[in-house]
Amino acid sequence: MALQRQLLKRVVDRASTSSRIHSPAITFLRSDYSTSSPPQLPPFDYQARPYNGPSADEVFQRRKKFLGPSRFHFYQKPLNIVEGKMQYLFDETGRRYLDAFAGIVTVSCGHCHPDILNAINEQSKLLQHATTIYLHHAIGDFAEALAAKMPGNLKVVYFVNSGSEANELAMMMARLYTGSLEMISLRNAYHGGSSNTIGLTALNTWKYPLPQGEIHHVVNPDPYRGVFGSDGSMYAKDVQDHIDYGTSGKVAGFIAETIQ
Repeated sequence: MALQRQLLKRVVDRASTSSRIHSPAITFLRSDYSTSSPPQLPPFDYQARPYNGPSADEVFQRRKKFLGPSRFHFYQKPLNIVEGKMQYLFDETGRRYLDAFAGIVTVSCGHCHPDILNAINEQSKLLQHATTIYLHHAIGDFAEALAAKMPGNLKVVYFVNSGSEANELAMMMARLYTGSLEMISLRNAYHGGSSNTIGLTALNTWKYPLPQGEIHHVVNPDPYRGVFGSDGSMYAKDVQDHIDYGTSGKVAGFIAETIQ
């Protein structure tokens, strides 16, 4: 951390003397920049409840003992999250954190949103689960609400439990409909870690020695670090070249992340 601060200070110092045009902005940055006091969170009218559960170390040791090693973390001292409220998380000491991760983008309305809690509680009082071979209006209501927001003729909904399952279903439907197995995906893409979507994923940390054939990875159009810069025609040509030289000419589907 100390080294990072020194490097950042050196960059700011150099930038402040490199150009007269930008010197006012850099001077303002230097006057506000501090290596000792981090930015403070704004006031929030909520107090986390006292926590009497297991400590972070106890949680870590139990997780290490009873969960598979694939459930890894990225920190020397992982955060022990015990409570959430709207856009904030709280650790075992009651310290508040701004949650910019949102549970891998699954808590888009915030933690413990009162409207969501109310809907969950009201439904739980009536019925928690029943097989879909019987009727219940909720699934149809939800499908209709989603379809109303979709463009064109996309009016039929098929519910699954995860993104990996959604991509598995998309692959299967595309392959059955076209009669072709070949799929095209982008390099550096993530589309899941299940038996088939692991082939679509183009990250070596998600690759295992399993059959992943008939999937072709083309260059991702990255205008910042991409091999073709911002020349979109060259990325399109790479896709066409893969179709012409690496496939039978009949491709089942192309998959890409909306933002990569």
